[in-house]
Amino acid sequence: MTRRILFCSPSPVTATLGAAKVYIEVADAFRRHGWHADVIGPEHLKQSPGTLECARALRDYLQRHAVSFDVVEYEQAHLPFSRQDFPAGTLMVARSVLLTHAVIEARIPLKPTWRALIGRLVKGSSRRRETKAILERAQLTLNAADLINVSNDDDQRTLLRYGHDENKIMVQPFGLFPERLDEFPLPTDNWAKPPIIAFVGTFDPRKGMRELPRLLAMLAKMRPIRLRLLGTAGMLRTVDEVAACFPKGLRDAIEVVPHFEPAALPKLLADCAVGVFLSRCEGFPFGILEMLAAGLPVFAFRAPGPPAMLPDEQLAAVGDWRSVAGMIMRVLDDESAVRTMRLRARERAEQFRWVSIAADTACVYEDRLQKLRQSTTEHRIEKVD
Repeated sequence: MTRRILFCSPSPVTATLGAAKVYIEVADAFRRHGWHADVIGPEHLKQSPGTLECARALRDYLQRHAVSFDVVEYEQAHLPFSRQDFPAGTLMVARSVLLTHAVIEARIPLKPTWRALIGRLVKGSSRRRETKAILERAQLTLNAADLINVSNDDDQRTLLRYGHDENKIMVQPFGLFPERLDEFPLPTDNWAKPPIIAFVGTFDPRKGMRELPRLLAMLAKMRPIRLRLLGTAGMLRTVDEVAACFPKGLRDAIEVVPHFEPAALPKLLADCAVGVFLSRCEGFPFGILEMLAAGLPVFAFRAPGPPAMLPDEQLAAVGDWRSVAGMIMRVLDDESAVRTMRLRARERAEQFRWVSIAADTACVYEDRLQKLRQSTTEHRIEKVD
């Protein structure tokens, strides 16, 4: 019997958006294991992403269609309704691409502008109320789910602190398909001189908007170096907006690529020496995984997400960009170390494969589904008796 699974993306279904990319790729991985997998997003519900109206529209959609699926997956803060609103025999799984609780606890700094500071002073109380409401929606969504799927151990520990049942939480990383991994050539010694540091991700306060300029300034005092920022578009849309966050004297040392097609990334990373990822909170960041696939040793903060892929010696305390700069400098001063770390980076990326991850996840879902339906059947018999 072919199992049917529905993935409900919180953002429009396009592979260039982080959350949607996860749902698109995990659906593909399930198909490769013989499941029938569909993906829907806000555009199918004719609603704006992240709104209560979108959550209600998703609830209404699932009330009509979830019975046709064995498993339904949805984002961890986007279905804050009673479990009784949905078919008893469908396994309801709350997936976390970026855990709400972890983001709230991350203490993300403001955008470094007077306008942002004034906005916090003027709108601080309303933003706190909004944050509380978002957390409440996440708690309701998670409490009602039959199973919670998170992508790193930090998120699991966070949910345990918030009172969620350990037996209800599973941890599964994200991965790459073999054909995607093959698009990244094996590491060589042909990195550019002066060396290029790569960063893949949006450019915003959560992901190093404050720290990356300081890190580059510190490194540039010690040696010629460049920074290549890839996929920066988000809070800042243009090259000039990103460049304006760096001191004028460093702007010739940065290259900003706001958008890129996935097929272009291997070439954009090919001549880089190392990667950096100064995010304060992640789920399982594809930016790190794909830099590793390109053979780049990546240096990051010890925040949720990166430790799932990186060794402790490549991690620094959150906010400690000076230590990250020191790690990068020590490696770049030793070309033999760079060669060794580049090979290890590629080997690490090869350990995260969507096909095997989906196989493990499908086994858990199958087991939980059978138990759910057995329990549902027994409950119906009890009611009849």
